[in-house]
Amino acid sequence: MGLPLCLTLLAGLIPSLSRAAELLLIIDDVGYNRKLGEQAVALPAPVNLAFLPHTPFAARLAEKASDKGHVIMLHAPMDNEQGAKLGPGGLHGDMDQHTLQQVLLDDLESIPHVQGFNNHTGSLLTQNPQAMNWVMEIARQQGLFFIDSLTSAASVARQKADANGVPALDRDVFLDNLRDEESLSAQFERAVALAQKRGYAVIIGHPYPETLAFLHKALPALEPRNVRLTSIDQFLRQRLWSRLIAPEPAPSRYLLHSSPIFEPEPEPESAAEIKAER
Repeated sequence: MGLPLCLTLLAGLIPSLSRAAELLLIIDDVGYNRKLGEQAVALPAPVNLAFLPHTPFAARLAEKASDKGHVIMLHAPMDNEQGAKLGPGGLHGDMDQHTLQQVLLDDLESIPHVQGFNNHTGSLLTQNPQAMNWVMEIARQQGLFFIDSLTSAASVARQKADANGVPALDRDVFLDNLRDEESLSAQFERAVALAQKRGYAVIIGHPYPETLAFLHKALPALEPRNVRLTSIDQFLRQRLWSRLIAPEPAPSRYLLHSSPIFEPEPEPESAAEIKAER
């Protein structure tokens, strides 16, 4: 195959490097509430929807979301430093390798069309190198990507993903720790500004009524600003093809978030920049 033909084929796989800034939006904690889940599915595609495993509406909503063009993720419950309840399918640090990996496989099996996963809470387990290595072994075997929600500044999850050849990114901004209009707008603008500066940003929100109402208004206004929603799998393929994958500096931007289902993890005393995140 000649070089011109190779370049032509690659051009069809690699979007233009002059593309718009990319916003990678994840909605966590989908699966318990049907009405709010359907509102999340109704967001403009592509959004990356992260489903809690073994929840009443996860499978049905994941099917609808996949049909609409959203990316389906597992929101994997992981041990946190406060011992807060994880719900079904939780990954615990006292599990042996076989048990932890089997629980993770069962979690993945409970949600159709899964392409990747991120951590639900996890401030404790993501600091555990052995457990994270076991998790990333499954991710590699299943061909999944991983997003570190960064609920701990000491997380080694991204490091273990990189070591296992698992495509991975870190969360940049939590959207809805505070859910008044002003706070939602401020966090959204932080993510947009980062995307315009760096080329992309990963922002995580939750299926709160206030968040969903805000996003239904805010997302259609991105295009005139030369910002576009991008699916995580597409973005990671772009990075792979253009050989842009490289470890990034360890972030200091971690922030614990509240969940529509579970109690939030308290803020650690060492969170020097936590107020700036809000």
